[in-house]
Amino acid sequence: MTLDSPLRYMDRPDGARLAYRLRPGPPGAPLILWLGGFMSDMNGTKATALDEAAAEAGWGFLRFDYFAHGESSGTPAQGRIGRWHEDTLAVIDRLTEDRPLILVGSSMGGWMALLALKARTARIAGPWLAAV
Repeated sequence: MTLDSPLRYMDRPDGARLAYRLRPGPPGAPLILWLGGFMSDMNGTKATALDEAAAEAGWGFLRFDYFAHGESSGTPAQGRIGRWHEDTLAVIDRLTEDRPLILVGSSMGGWMALLALKARTARIAGPWLAAV
């Protein structure tokens, strides 16, 4: 199965643009939020394979590129952990429509998932947090 969620952009108040792909899935179904690693992008093999598995399970899937990663604006020299945490929270707050979330992080994305869990505890569907 090959998924082709359209590439979209979310504008941040500071003028930065975050690239994302959202496959919402059925209403009420959990939404998996993929949090990639440092200098990885949302089109990597882990992200796309998990997107396909989520589609087969009937769940939604959201993947995005942090500031200065992949299709998003910015340069690596401008990036920082705090900024990428802010990106993660902005994506949760603006793109997930209060749906139950399952966070899956790889490498630095595991750290972003833990920070998001701490900041948005009520939004997380359960204790399913994995670093792959």
